[in-house]
Parts: sequence; structure tokens; C-alpha cells
Amino acid sequence: MGKREFTFDFAEGLLQDNLLFVDRETNSVWSQLHGQAVIGPMKGTALQIVPSMQASWKFWRTKYPDTRVMIAEDKAGRPYFYRNRKPGTPRPKERPSAHDTSALGLGLARGGQAIFFPFRELERASTPLKLTVGGEEVTLHYRKEGLTAWAEDVGGNLLPTVLAYEEGWMAFNPDSEVFGAQASGP
Repeated sequence: MGKREFTFDFAEGLLQDNLLFVDRETNSVWSQLHGQAVIGPMKGTALQIVPSMQASWKFWRTKYPDTRVMIAEDKAGRPYFYRNRKPGTPRPKERPSAHDTSALGLGLARGGQAIFFPFRELERASTPLKLTVGGEEVTLHYRKEGLTAWAEDVGGNLLPTVLAYEEGWMAFNPDSEVFGAQASGP
């Protein structure tokens, strides 16, 4: 089968404590940490993992001030916006925290080795960290103000990683090491 392109939206529910998403083209449900479609016509099809960074908008805008924002149109030609509440429901007066970040961290898998870097431990460590993962030299960065972490290879190229909750990462990577700031490495 040739390369296909999909438009993804968030799906309802979790799979092993990890978010799901659905493609608009086939309505297949995909699992980020499983790396494939888990329900629908595309079930079993692997995702192509690409390097990316998830961060707060404020951090991103400071780091990349010339960023332009793309607003995709929905099927009716209107701008598409993700909403975590049903249309028509009033906004809460106080906006509660979207989620508890105390168990959030960065998952990295290279060359058969997987490591989870809890943000609480990265906050205590001196970053950037230089380490070897799966036989490859990696530099790991952490920025508390951006609620983000990312990994780069020796050439400074962004590596595929996942921001996830520890329980979710470990469900999909049960043999993963968990980084501790007291240790000299993972």
C-alpha cells in the first residue's frame, strides 16, 4: 500500500492511560503509544513516527517568534478548533488545570532501549543531559516554563519522542528504564 495522508482529531477514551485519536478519512481509531490503528479499517497499520515537540504556546512563541499558525477548515468550511467541552455549554468561571502534570515526562526509545524521563526528575537534574540510548549519543533538554522536553542526536536534529504520563508510557514499554536525577544516567 502506498503512503496515505490522514487528518486526525482527538477520539474519546483512553487505551492503557493514553489518548486516542481518529482519522477523518476512514474513522479508524489510532493509539499514539501503540504506534498503530487499533480499531477500524486501518487496524494494525503502523504510524510513521516523526520528530516533534509539544510545548506551551508561550514557550514555543518565545523560541520561534516567526511562527505562523495554520487554522484548518472543517467540512463546512469554518475554522476547526479543538474543544474539550460540548458546544453550547458555558465556560467555567475559573479555568481549572487541564490535567495533573506531576506524572508527566518524556519517553524516548532508540535502538531497542526505552527510557522515561519524569519531569519531576528532570527538574532536579542539570540539563541538557548527554547520554547514550540504544548505542546512540543523545542530548536531552528540559524547560519547566514550557512544560516540555526534547531529545536531539549529535547533529542537533530533533528525535522522535513522546510526552506522556509515566503509567501510560510504562504500559506500552514495560521494560523501560525510568530516569532518576540522583543517578549519573538512566
